[in-house]
Amino acid sequence: MPRVSDFALMLLGLLLLRSSSASSSAPAPRSAPGAAPRLPGAGLEVPRVLTGGQALGQWFADRFGLALEVLRPNVPDQMLRPIALSVVAQWAHETGRGRAEFNFNLGGWRARKTDPYFVARDVQTGAELFRWTAYGDLPNAVADQLKRLHDTFPSAWALLMTEPNTSRWIEELGKRGYYTANPLNYAHAWASNRAELGALAA
Repeated sequence: MPRVSDFALMLLGLLLLRSSSASSSAPAPRSAPGAAPRLPGAGLEVPRVLTGGQALGQWFADRFGLALEVLRPNVPDQMLRPIALSVVAQWAHETGRGRAEFNFNLGGWRARKTDPYFVARDVQTGAELFRWTAYGDLPNAVADQLKRLHDTFPSAWALLMTEPNTSRWIEELGKRGYYTANPLNYAHAWASNRAELGALAA
């Protein structure tokens, strides 16, 4: 069983590694058409850019592959794929299977004080505008959002690690305030996504 400290240190190392390589003296590569812009300093507003919208197979493969990469050092081999699949199925629900994924924000995370952010309405209320964390690239987005899930919702994370094939961790997220939608509807949507995406993960 992975220790919490091991996982946190591994994610921190991955983030620092990606950060150091991004801040080297080499010139930054130009963004591909349609890609999210390189982000300015922390805490600044950036344009809302659609980073999803690919065919479902491609959207899933990119995010599932990165989730496997980030989780692999501290998750037992036999649990790795079920855990990654369960997380990406939750991201699929949060983003409408990528159709409403902006700035690589996969889990509907509100911006922290120092995060670059974009402003958009909360889909659940339809009225309120919120600041949402904006990520400059998918690898850092996946690593940080897994770390946030681990750090912010430890009881749900513990269930994800031991029972990734059940909706208990999803229900625990609701109990801890991750979402305010009907828990049964949310769990059903997650299970539906997980079943369909599971065929792509085979």
